[in-house]
Amino acid sequence: MPTETTLHDAAGARIADLLLDEADGARWCVLLATHAPTGVLAPALLTAYSGYRVVTKDDELVGLLVGAGARIRRRAHDYEFDLAAVPAEWAEAAAPPGFRLSREMDPVALGPAKDAANPPGHPDHETGMDHVADLRELLSGAVIGANVPAATWQVSDGDGPCGGIVVSERAARDGGTFTWVLDVFVHPRHQGRGLGGVLLRRALAGAAAAGYPRMGLVVTDGNPARAVYDRVGFRLVSSGTSVDVP
Repeated sequence: MPTETTLHDAAGARIADLLLDEADGARWCVLLATHAPTGVLAPALLTAYSGYRVVTKDDELVGLLVGAGARIRRRAHDYEFDLAAVPAEWAEAAAPPGFRLSREMDPVALGPAKDAANPPGHPDHETGMDHVADLRELLSGAVIGANVPAATWQVSDGDGPCGGIVVSERAARDGGTFTWVLDVFVHPRHQGRGLGGVLLRRALAGAAAAGYPRMGLVVTDGNPARAVYDRVGFRLVSSGTSVDVP
């Protein structure tokens, strides 16, 4: 469960409001608001949140943290979709001829497609990643919350699974629960055919039917999938940089 807290200086003055969370195998510290100059805030964060992944919109703060040994992890953009606005017809969004949609996910068969969708040079490429094991972990609910079967889909062509979307529950700051896209991918040989949009529309419709209020996702800066999220109707909420604090 995300926890809001405050960071104080040595004199007890409040210098930042923070959101602490654990997800994707990391401890996160998200800056919600700052009340002190970056020159005061940076050393306080380095002391109080060593080992955390700090997320901020302040480029000057990023520079100070990096100068002190932190490592930039990702520049990314948060998106949301109000599920009350999902058109009813999206529940029947059809894949192009020759493709089949299914809620039965096959991590072993999907692994090569996920790998091919994130080649070297892609913003989300991770050298040496075991994509089969990663999909199993995402589907297990161990990352940030329980899997949402109604919003998790696989698409296949004549040769087998070639893309998918994995959606989980996520705890909200107000104590409620919403949905979160952990991954969506399509094998490069089928990109440009609208499959990503179909997967997203089916996921949004499924989450809406299951009674969730909204769906969120984060996309790495430079990822071409961002254009798909814009076309489907996701709304940009914020942008920021995450840095790993030593």
